[in-house]
This record gives sequence, structure tokens and C-alpha cells, in this order.
Amino acid sequence: MKKLTLVSAAVAGAFALSASAADVTVYGVIDTGFSYTHNGSKMGDATNSFTLDSGNNLGSRFGFKGEEDLGNGFKAGFVLENGFSNDTGALSDSNRLFGREAVLYVDSDYGKLRFGRMTQLSGSTGSTSIMAGKFSAMSTGWGNVYGHNTVFAGMFSRLDNMIMYSTPKFAGFQAHVQYSSGIDAKSEEGTENTGEVTRYIALGAEYFNGPFSTIAEIEQTRYAETDDDEGYSFNLSFGYDFDVVKVLLAGQYSQDVRKLGKGAIDSRLTGEKGVFNDQVAKDGFGVNLGISAPIAGGKLYADVGYGSYEASKNSSLEMDRWMASVGYEYFLSKRTSVYGGVGYYVDSYDGMAEDRDNAEMFGTSFGLIHRF
Repeated sequence: MKKLTLVSAAVAGAFALSASAADVTVYGVIDTGFSYTHNGSKMGDATNSFTLDSGNNLGSRFGFKGEEDLGNGFKAGFVLENGFSNDTGALSDSNRLFGREAVLYVDSDYGKLRFGRMTQLSGSTGSTSIMAGKFSAMSTGWGNVYGHNTVFAGMFSRLDNMIMYSTPKFAGFQAHVQYSSGIDAKSEEGTENTGEVTRYIALGAEYFNGPFSTIAEIEQTRYAETDDDEGYSFNLSFGYDFDVVKVLLAGQYSQDVRKLGKGAIDSRLTGEKGVFNDQVAKDGFGVNLGISAPIAGGKLYADVGYGSYEASKNSSLEMDRWMASVGYEYFLSKRTSVYGGVGYYVDSYDGMAEDRDNAEMFGTSFGLIHRF
């Protein structure tokens, strides 16, 4: 027993020394809750579901991050973050082991250079998005309690083969550039940096001065195996923290972008031959107004938004959408919280081959989050 104790202590000590030398941190989030969804693809033709889900508010994850001081103001580090569904134990992000983030970086007084799989600038999760939590009050982390991605176009995703450079912060200002030579190695078979794969480039800047903030970002998506035009979107947001309430106003203009943050509710429009599926280029705009406020020991969130889109090659095919959501999170401790929220959006369609009634989507969720 004494020998076993000594061996255990030696192993634990060696691990502690190794972790200290590499400055490695293990972290994570587990989120489990219930969701109810009402999908009225056509008025009077609705489906309803009630499920136990993972990541209704925050995606369940665990990760490792570490950093080493190289001297002369240079540091090298990494982030490896896994996403999973704790209701089933399955991997998320197309069964990638570190699908949420897999980044190696060098940081210095000259800026930060990253390589790997990471969130695009206009995404709303991850350490590399400049819009996360700053674009709308409810971002995209509330699941079926909808945020700005309901009325904006874009992938809001994590991309493979990414290079990112961020300038040093100067008087509250910081700029960023990203380039992906092939955004999804699992779904696209082709050579990087050629027309065989989809490529992505983005430029962004953010400015923070006390309670005021503004963020601008422009991006281009070059689609694989097509002569269609590249997709562009321009995003701009303003925020102001009045202490008792924080207000966020964001807008987007997009051209020839294929994917809406959330597709048309009527599934006949998003199927293989649908006029609003993810292979059809779309032009449009979206606006979103959000607020967050500390209330009764927790935090209240609310968003309202509007989006209008048309098919790029046939402007008579149109879709308009209104969205409203509200949520509340209460902290039981520094690491554990409970949450609940409701969201609603409604589509109207014009120019279709047959009449389309307005379609509606309603969602509500509640659950428990533990951070470690």
C-alpha cells in the first residue's frame, strides 16, 4: 500500500510539473434541458415536438488550452475544443474530435497569428468570432430560442484550413483578417486553394471605448465547382452599455449568399428543388435590435429582428421574416445556472408557383448549465 501511494504521488507530481511547464488548462460546459418546438410549415398544417436536448443555451463541450512563453515578447499556444451531445454522448460537428476549435497560434507585440479549424469572424461562438455576444443579445447559442441568425444570411460556422491574423489592440481598436483554403474537408473532396473546394475570406474591425462599441465585418465566399458569383455580406453593429441595460443594434446586407442562418420554414422551399434551398443564391438584408439587463440576480435577454430576401437570379421570388425572442438566465453559483426562453418567427412568401400561406415557428427551452 505504501509503495502504491508513493508511485501515485510520483505520477501526480510529474503530471503537475508537465501541466505547469506547458501552462495547460482543462475546461468545459455541460448543458442539458428540454425543448418544445411548434413548426407551422403552413398555417393549419403544424408539427410539434418535445425533446430532451444538449446545448439548448450553450453547446456542451470540453477543451484543452495551453501557452508557453518563448521570450522576447513571443508566446506559442493552442486551443483544442471538443463538442458533444451529453444527452446521447455523441460527437457533434460532423463527428470531429475537436470540431469546435483546433488552433495553434503565435502571439506577440506584433499581433496574433492562428492556424487550424476555427469560427469565422461573423460567427457567434468561439474565441475567434468578433461578433459572439456582441451582434445580438441572444447570439446563436439559445438553440430554438432564436437570435439574429434567424434574420441574417450566412454560415455562422466553424471552418477548416483557416489562417487568421489579429493586430495588437490600440486605443480600443483591433483589426482581423481570415482566410480558409477549403472550408469543409469532410464534405468537399478537392485540392485546397482551387475551384474544387469552397473558400472564404473576411476582414473585420472592432472598437471599444468605455460603454460604447462598434464592429464591422465584410466577407466573401467562393463556392466550389460553379461559375456562379461569389457570395458577399457586410455586417455592422453598435452597442452601448447603460449599466441598467445594454443595447445592441446590428444590420447586414448580403448578395449572392446561398445559406440563410435559418432556412425557410416551409420545407417545400428548402428541398432539393426548392427555390430557397442552400444551393440557391440570395440577395437581401436583415436588422436586429437586442437588449440585455441584470434582473433579480440573473440576466434578461431579448431580441427582435426583420429580414427580407429574394432569389439572386429571380427577384420575383421573395421571403420576408419577423422574429422576436426573450430569455432569462439565473446563476445558482459562479459555475452553475438555470435558463429558460421563448422565441417566435414568421415567414411570408411571394412569387411562388403556388400560393404559400404564412409559415410560423415557435420554440421554447429551459435547462441547467454547469461550467468547469
